Amino acid sequence: MKLFSRNTPAATSEVVMFNYRRPVRARQVALGCGGRLWLVEALDPTHNVWVWQEESSQAEAAVDTARRLSLMLN
Repeated sequence: MKLFSRNTPAATSEVVMFNYRRPVRARQVALGCGGRLWLVEALDPTHNVWVWQEESSQAEAAVDTARRLSLMLN
């Protein structure tokens, strides 16, 4: 299975951010094959990078996971 195509770059189309106890986001990315996927990422404050936590094909599941992760302590 080929996820990314050289002709069609992946792009973020929607982002939902939570910042209760720690920054977490759910973002929808377009895959090169024409599909879409929701990624849930938490901010690593030490290195200032977003770290993958989970992925989902459903927006509701991704947003709920991001909200729950944001409520957790580091």
